Amino acid sequence: MPGRKALVTPILTEPWREVNSMEGLMEDFSEQIALGIKAALEKCFECELLEQLQSSWGKHNPDRVDYRNGYRYRSLQTRLGLIKDLRVPRSREGTYQSQILPRYKRYEAGVEDLVRDSFLAGVSTRRVGEVLEPLMGGSVSASTVSEITKALDGQVQKYHQRRLPDDVVYLFADAVYMTTKGGAKAARKAVLTLYAIKTNGEKELLDFRVADSESEAQWESFLNHLYKRGLEGSQLRLIISDGGTGLHAALQMVYGHVKRQRCWVHKLRNVIGRLRAKQRAGCLAQLRTVYQAKNGTEARKEYQSWAKAWGDEAPAAVACVEKDLEELLNFFSEPANLARRLRTTNAIERCFREVRRRTNPMSCFNNSASCERIIYAIFTYQNSRWKDRPIPELTHNT
Repeated sequence: MPGRKALVTPILTEPWREVNSMEGLMEDFSEQIALGIKAALEKCFECELLEQLQSSWGKHNPDRVDYRNGYRYRSLQTRLGLIKDLRVPRSREGTYQSQILPRYKRYEAGVEDLVRDSFLAGVSTRRVGEVLEPLMGGSVSASTVSEITKALDGQVQKYHQRRLPDDVVYLFADAVYMTTKGGAKAARKAVLTLYAIKTNGEKELLDFRVADSESEAQWESFLNHLYKRGLEGSQLRLIISDGGTGLHAALQMVYGHVKRQRCWVHKLRNVIGRLRAKQRAGCLAQLRTVYQAKNGTEARKEYQSWAKAWGDEAPAAVACVEKDLEELLNFFSEPANLARRLRTTNAIERCFREVRRRTNPMSCFNNSASCERIIYAIFTYQNSRWKDRPIPELTHNT
């Protein structure tokens, strides 16, 4: 039916024409608002100038402190777009300094808030400008984002100094390495990190510290700082970590009353290093039956079978597991439905993957402060995602 097509086409196209016209109308509307803001600002500048110069239009004032001297033109990025050629008056002796638009300020406060919120929400420094460009009608460079995010330094310090409630049940400790520029050359810094599961089942990245290494002194200083802020460990049941000697010595000093769980993933890596290539598949397959057992008693039986089978063929591998066996099996003392979460540091390693995803394109930080801002942003984003989303197993057990 040739006539039917002619009837259907307008029905389909007319609504879209209306939408397109509305989009154009909104663009025009935004432009008019921007022009109104420009006119209002310029009027405010004039009033501000007269007040600071102690003068007024058409009147002589013997107390006048300066004279007007033409205009300079500035651009201001706002949430409604870029306001171009904003006319700001000048004074002859430089007495006039606008408090409405301070010198060198190029962005409205709301735009700076958008940049910081985008940064904290997980958008990389380089991509913030691309994300906000459609909203503001202009891009924000990566260097500008870095400058704006320096305002986060105060929030970072508050995060490091905030009071901690003593409600942590399980504590994961580990470190990730970042590269920062130094005086002579770039240096690798350890970001010491603590991840908590609380009594109410909520997860939280408690704190971090950019340190020179994972030495006992660095870890002990960090842990003591948290202890003094309230994390005394009265509710702590288990601390999960890798096999780092510095960390374990520090834990013994600060939280010596708390049982420790050695990470099975790290232990398996250690065992692999003590096996020949042809031994690895069979040895590791049997070793996995230890931590996959139903309970601690079965796990010890599985370990005895594994140690007997591989004691002569791979004595170094068996000795590697034997010396930490009790700490490898401590997770069996916790509720069975939580065991899988507690036998490795995978929970904190997943957070480190997000850290690496955000920081790999940067390759190197200018200083420790810029490193801290990025880590704080990532941790804030992760914590906001976990808020009010407790672990069901822990909630059920409590």
